[in-house]
Amino acid sequence: MASQASTSSGAMDERRKEALRSYRDKMRAHEVSSESLKNLRFSLKDLERDYEKTEEDIKAVQSVGQIIGEVMKQLDDERCKSLHFKA
Repeated sequence: MASQASTSSGAMDERRKEALRSYRDKMRAHEVSSESLKNLRFSLKDLERDYEKTEEDIKAVQSVGQIIGEVMKQLDDERCKSLHFKA
């Protein structure tokens, strides 16, 4: 009977050790995943910042394009008027 109790106790100890080992492995995997997620969030912030800067740059180029278009239209209007008077 004593040998049966020690065997049963030994099996419990082994199951407990395996459960603890599995728990530690899961905790390590969780730490790795958390670190990876943190890095991805930082990368996302950088990408969002780059995107916003690009959007601002595009708006600036569009504004400059509109100004150039207005100047070109005025020049064309002046050129047409000067050609009309010469004829």
